[in-house]
Parts: sequence; C-alpha cells; structure tokens
Amino acid sequence: MAQPVHFNATIRTLNRHSPDVVSLVLESHKRLPRFAPGQFLHLSLDEYDPSRHWPESRVFSVANAVADRKTMRLTISKQGRYTMRVLDEAKEGGVVACKGPYGEFVVGRAPTPKVVLIAGGTGVTPFAAFMDSALDSMALGVTQCRLFYGARTPDLLVYRELADRCASALPAFCASYFVEGTDRAEGRLDGLRIGRLDIPTIAADLAPATDWTYYLSGPKLMIASFRERLLNEYAIPQPQVLIDAWD
Repeated sequence: MAQPVHFNATIRTLNRHSPDVVSLVLESHKRLPRFAPGQFLHLSLDEYDPSRHWPESRVFSVANAVADRKTMRLTISKQGRYTMRVLDEAKEGGVVACKGPYGEFVVGRAPTPKVVLIAGGTGVTPFAAFMDSALDSMALGVTQCRLFYGARTPDLLVYRELADRCASALPAFCASYFVEGTDRAEGRLDGLRIGRLDIPTIAADLAPATDWTYYLSGPKLMIASFRERLLNEYAIPQPQVLIDAWD
C-alpha cells in the first residue's frame, strides 16, 4: 500500500443529489500516491498548518480509481455534526485539506473467487472505485461479482449508471438495485426492487451462499445486522465477511 500524504485540493464540482447527499470532485494540488479501490482519505474544511496538529476532519471513501493521480470523487451523506458542516460549507472553488490513502477494504483480496458487494446508500462509494477501476482495466480480478445496492429513492442510487456500465462491459459483473420509496411519476422503476436490502433476498440469489465472500458497506446498524446474520444464520466463515469499518 502507498504511504499516506498530506495535500490540498480544490473542489472542482459540487452536485447536490438531495438536501442530505452531495458529491464533490476534488483536484489535488500535487500528484498523489496510487489509491487502491476501497481506500479512504481524511478531509478537513480547515487549513492545515504543518507546524500544528491536523485539524478536525472526517474520513470518506474515494469513489473513483484516481487514475490520473489527482482527481477524486466523494459522495457524502449527512451523518452527524461534521458532515452537516461539509454539506453547508463546501462550495465549488473552495480548498480543502486532505490526507491519504488509508484502508484495507479492497475488493479482490478475498478467500473466494466470487464476491458480493452489499451497499447501503453512500456506502456504495468504495465499490464505485472498484467498478471505475474495473472499467479502466476491463478486468474485475475475480471470477464473479454481484452488487446489491440500496437507497431511499431512485434518485439516490447515485452510482447506478456506473454499475450499469460495468455490467454491460464485464459479463462476470451483475447489479441489483433496491429502493425504499419511489415517485412513480419519475418513470424510473425499471430494474428496481421495491423494499430495503435484506440478507434472505440476497442469499436466495447466491445459493449456495457459502461460496461467496461478502463486502458490507453502509450505515453502522445495517453492517452489524447483516454481518451477524451471515455468520450465524447462513454459516458464512468469518474470513468471508468483510466490513468497511473505518467510521
């Protein structure tokens, strides 16, 4: 893994998907180490003075492959005080302080050749980086990959288009989408399952469930519940259930 570095970055674009979810495209002021898909960075809205302690920050998974070693995409949802500050204060042209890359939640370093990616809301971001990297190299690095991606509404499936492109280009990749609520006037229900992500539905699609390695990313309560059910109800070996636990 590359050694983390400190760097400043400019917010080149800001896209508000809803009042509580925003995507930022950051451009680093210097060339970065290589990010492995699934890694994260620390982001601070405050200026970093190397002679002082690192300012208050929060960690966010990088949602692209950072192929140019400069451009990073983050998708951030309101989770607490600091993410509320990011949603309120971030603006195009603003400069943020960052450090990274960090993390070991890398798809493909799995004990089985078949992997399942389970993403709740903005928990999809580490998997978006994996998909972006796979499209860049036209290789998944695993024999089969299933993505189960859930959000509150169709509009909050921010990375559905990326997943669809990955499924079209790479036959070993397949994506399923879940939404809790819908606006039927939008006409965007094709290919969606109505309801929350749930382990019985996912496991039924994967039989036998023990053949797969499971990557879980999303709200803490979802991750904890899904992990417990996979281990205890479906007898998935513990090394085959991996969680994005940096938060």
